[in-house]
Amino acid sequence: MVVVALLVTLSVFSAGQVDRERTKFFEKKVRPLLVARCYECHSPDAKKVGGRLLLSSREGWEQGGERGLAIVAGEPERSLVIRAVRYEDKDLRMPPSGKLNAAEIATLVAWVKMGAPDPRSENAVARERRSIAVDRGRDFWAFEPPRRPAVPAVDDTSWPRTEIDRFLLARLESNGLKPVADADRRTVFRRAYFDLIGMPPRPDEVKAFVRDPAPDAFSKVVDRLLGSPHFGERWGRHWLDVARFAESSGGGRSLVFKNAWRYRDYVIDSFNNDKPFDRFVTEQIAGDLLPSANTEQRDEQVIATAYLVLGSINYELQDKELLRLEVVDEQIDTLGRTFLGLGLGCARCHDHKFDPIPTTDYYALAGILRSTRAVMHDDSVSTVVEQLLTTSSEHRSALDRHASAREKLNEEIQQAENKVKELEEEAGRAVSDTVASARSRVESLEGKLKALEKTAPAPAPTAMSVMDEENPEDSHVYIRGEARNLGPRVPRGFLTVLSRDGLGARPRIAPGTSGRLELASWLTSPSNPLTARVLVNRIWHHLVGAGLVRTTDDFGTMGERPSHPQLLDYLAIRFVEDGWSVKRAIRQILLSRVYQLSTRGHVASDPENRLVYRANRKRLEAECLRDSMLAISGQLDLTAGGLTIRKLTQYDVRYTFNTRRRSVYVPVFRNSLLELFRAFDFANPNLAVGQRNVSTLPTQALYFMNSPFVLQQSRHAAERFLAGARQDALGRIDQAYGLVLGRPPTKAERAMSLAYIRSFGLETKDSANTDGGLEAWASLFHALFASLDFRYVN
Repeated sequence: MVVVALLVTLSVFSAGQVDRERTKFFEKKVRPLLVARCYECHSPDAKKVGGRLLLSSREGWEQGGERGLAIVAGEPERSLVIRAVRYEDKDLRMPPSGKLNAAEIATLVAWVKMGAPDPRSENAVARERRSIAVDRGRDFWAFEPPRRPAVPAVDDTSWPRTEIDRFLLARLESNGLKPVADADRRTVFRRAYFDLIGMPPRPDEVKAFVRDPAPDAFSKVVDRLLGSPHFGERWGRHWLDVARFAESSGGGRSLVFKNAWRYRDYVIDSFNNDKPFDRFVTEQIAGDLLPSANTEQRDEQVIATAYLVLGSINYELQDKELLRLEVVDEQIDTLGRTFLGLGLGCARCHDHKFDPIPTTDYYALAGILRSTRAVMHDDSVSTVVEQLLTTSSEHRSALDRHASAREKLNEEIQQAENKVKELEEEAGRAVSDTVASARSRVESLEGKLKALEKTAPAPAPTAMSVMDEENPEDSHVYIRGEARNLGPRVPRGFLTVLSRDGLGARPRIAPGTSGRLELASWLTSPSNPLTARVLVNRIWHHLVGAGLVRTTDDFGTMGERPSHPQLLDYLAIRFVEDGWSVKRAIRQILLSRVYQLSTRGHVASDPENRLVYRANRKRLEAECLRDSMLAISGQLDLTAGGLTIRKLTQYDVRYTFNTRRRSVYVPVFRNSLLELFRAFDFANPNLAVGQRNVSTLPTQALYFMNSPFVLQQSRHAAERFLAGARQDALGRIDQAYGLVLGRPPTKAERAMSLAYIRSFGLETKDSANTDGGLEAWASLFHALFASLDFRYVN
């Protein structure tokens, strides 16, 4: 009765009086009860926190435990605590030592009904630990803003060509080391070709460069290759690795992404056009929300957002809320690794174990992506969101006319079928001339509909994309990452540890919008300490062979520290000042003396070449190996862009790869990869991969020995080679080595190759074009393709 009287009295008090009385009720009645009967298992001092539920603070019960929300303010019937103390569920009886008496239960019910007033703040120790974790995290090198370093002085002032060289040489000199000699011109030329366009130079191009005495000869080569359309194909592929690009969803019943090629072409075009990287990022996060000057730009921006929906997702998942959670989780983890070099997925279920990223930061980002529609739900199999692209007015008119004609025929068929039913009922289903005539009309109309469909215009073009939800909202914390284990809501925002100098963790998001524009702005802000660093480090990795931070996808505390932190900051700051230009960043590295060093040399004190006293020997990626063989054999199809899947089927298994297009255009299915890709460490399309694995396996040598593809290209290369050959056997050997390896053979290699050709019974150049001659030279090309020097670039 006391509780009931109190509730009635509270209803007529002023707001301030109500709050005071509610707090007084909590302090007098509720807190002592919780301390006496609940704290033993549900406070930070418990030996083991029962069900991971804390009742020692408001934040504790708002977050809930393993079973979900413990208290729903104002709704005792929905509150797990009330169910537990009432002993309504045999599996949920609290406290286990004995049921509360009726008055104690009534106190808790009244407290929850009045809105569960609770003046207690979160446990001070836990809050302090979290605050310390984030504050100390800001002192970690990767989370500090880049600082403009002074270009260091060096003892050997004649050696550096660029400021990059000074940073490297200063570090070498401080360790008592010197760089090795420069590589020869032929080697540097070949290195630049593979690094910039992913294909070998022709022998005549090599010869012309070697003979060019101009001091700017190499810079002209670099500029020409940067302007080549093949540059975007090479560097676009690097980005597709971190964007986990694939043309199917993966899983048991993998869906084919029929429009993924549009994103691939968008990426290639962006690198060819040197689109500023901050704009490139923004379009992929929020291109559909950006203004556009024309329909072409609008379509391009819509296509860019396919980045958010390219992930490996099981679209057959029947639990649609869990599917939504899985999509958001994949997006957050990919965003973190792609742009920040951080694994954020760990914070879905608990505060990050190694980096200062609390779960609340994860769900602050999740609110942005949960407010973004990326999946179209269906009763059975869901699919990705697609948006219409611009089509010509003539095409649109044709589509409208066809749709109108189809709708009219369908209406006539429905009317005719209804007429048949009426006549059958009147005639008692007996077949009469009238009924037969009505049925004939139905068949005639259905025939017209089939004929109409055969003349249907091509469907309007569409693109994989996203769009804002109709009602964007903040996300709950999902306790333990479970779809129905809801904790408190978290305002949409970004990573707290990276938020300083005006780069706020809690942005002002426009009403009715997801917050993706704000996310893109945060990622590309010059104040963000990671985005530029991660990108220039990846550029360095691809050109030099190892990143300044060798864990290119992990800039967190478990990753490696930068070998040259000042150089990394120098490159990052200059990258932003140069308008986020990827081509300028690449050019300044290629023109440095460091890039043009020889791979020869060894220093016992630096076996991993961390100080970069020499160039790193790099194995060619799978695409370069394949494209090189096709180019040398004359079989390479250089057609750019477009849909390359021959037949769009529902699933991607047992696909037959028989294209001669560049490897960037070979379909990438998660359940079915080209054999050469599997053998030579193609990037896992399920993950954001900034650094591919480089394995050395027997299967790789066996592939070159036995693969029908390698044997075919060896034969095609020999046929093409012999058709234009005019030299004697030794001259042909020199030419073959130049074609495949980019260098002349050594004296020993020339002698062995000549002996090998002669083992086929060939002595004169006239016999070269016989069947035996073709087999001999095809066999030699096969041996050259299978050699280590073909697979590696010095």
